[in-house]
Parts: sequence; structure tokens; C-alpha cells
Amino acid sequence: MTKPAKTTAPAVETIATDVGGVLYYDEPFELAWLQAVLELAGEADPTLTIERFTAEMRRFYLQRASATASPGLYSPAGAHAWTSVRRRWADLAQLVPGAHAALATLAEHRPVCVVANQPPECEEVLRASGATEHLALIALDTTVGIAKPDPGLLGWAIEQLGWNPATTLMVGDRPDHDAAPAQCLGAHTALVTPPTGWNAPSGVDPALLVAYEKVRAERLEVRRHPAAAADHSLHAVDLADLATRLTDRAPARRRTEVVR
Repeated sequence: MTKPAKTTAPAVETIATDVGGVLYYDEPFELAWLQAVLELAGEADPTLTIERFTAEMRRFYLQRASATASPGLYSPAGAHAWTSVRRRWADLAQLVPGAHAALATLAEHRPVCVVANQPPECEEVLRASGATEHLALIALDTTVGIAKPDPGLLGWAIEQLGWNPATTLMVGDRPDHDAAPAQCLGAHTALVTPPTGWNAPSGVDPALLVAYEKVRAERLEVRRHPAAAADHSLHAVDLADLATRLTDRAPARRRTEVVR
């Protein structure tokens, strides 16, 4: 993989970071959900084939990625499957290698918070990994009531913490959900390369996995292009790469009280 070109790190005082694609992988959760939907939908419709299901999966994800309204995937199977995945959230979570150490390094120099579209179970994973020790706040769409790409989720976190948007850096892996909303608030942005080191959960149909990997590649292209022309983000390989560039130029700070 070609590393993103080096860009001068912005002068920032506070950092907000996404979770999926930065601290842990999104893909294991999605695959577990898809497999559960496939099984539940198959029980309701014995004629359902893996080919028909994966074709519907492709339409579902690519419509969502292109911001076109899309129906639920085999609802109500999709909703039931999501409930089962949430019960397994901690077991399905796969941390991005080096991300926890990078978070700790960043937090030694600047206050850090999480701003993410994640279920409440996300906080359990962050706590188990030790990440919460380094966070001033965890702002999730499911608990705050505002979801990205609405800038209001990041805005809420900044207001709660008393931060200045002009000196805040939002870190994520999506130009549309992370960079664009933050830039609307006047914040700096940094995008990491979507990580690829995840493993499929056990029990996932091999044909579903192959189809999912193809759709994932297409989704990344769809996400990348619309915001490319207006993207003024700092680009990094991962959180560890970003931490190296930011902490090289920042004095260590005294630990601040964690806000729950």
C-alpha cells in the first residue's frame, strides 16, 4: 500500500476521534449482521439463495454510500439481526493494531474525546481496552441523539468540553461523515486510510464474504470521490502515523479530569 503524502500537521489544541475504522474495525460487525440477516431471511423464505441475497446487499450498501434513500435489508430480519450483533459486540470487536498506544500518546499531549456513530456497547469495548482512561468524553450518536454527518454531534462534544472548534482536530476515515461535518464547524480534520487487517467472524458464508469484500471496495470509492475536491484534511496511514506527526511538535500536557 502506498503511504499518503506527508502533510504539515495543523496547530491544534484538542482532538476528537471516530471509532470505527480508527480504533476498531467496522467490518466484523457488518459481516456478523449480514450473516444473521441471511439466516433469518432464509428461515422466512426457503427459496432465498446466496446470489439473490448478495445482490440485495450490494444495492443496500451502495445506495446508502451514495446518499440515496434505501430500504432496510430484508426487514424485519435486519432489525432482529442487529439486536443479536449488539449482544455480541464485545466479542466481535477487533482493535486496529497500534491504535490504543497511539491514543495514549495523543492524550499525553492534548485532550482527546470520541465522537462516533456507534451503539452504546461501543463504550464497553473502549473501557475494556483501556481507551476510556485517555478520553475526556465519549459522544455517541445513540446516546446524544445526533448522528453524523450532522455536524451537531461534534458540536455537542465541543460545547460540553468547552473546546474551541478552530483549534480542534477531528480524526476519522470518511470524508463525508468525519471531515465534511467538522469543516462546517471550522475545525481541522485528519483522515486515516481505511484499515484492512480485520478477520471475518466465524460462521460467515464464504460466498457472502467474497461479495462483501467487493462491495466494500466500491463503497470506499463512492465515499472518497464526492468530497475529494473540497477535502483539505491532513492524511495519515493510521492513528499511530498521525500521533507521530502531532506529538513531534507538541509539549506534554497535564492529565485532565475525564468527563462521563
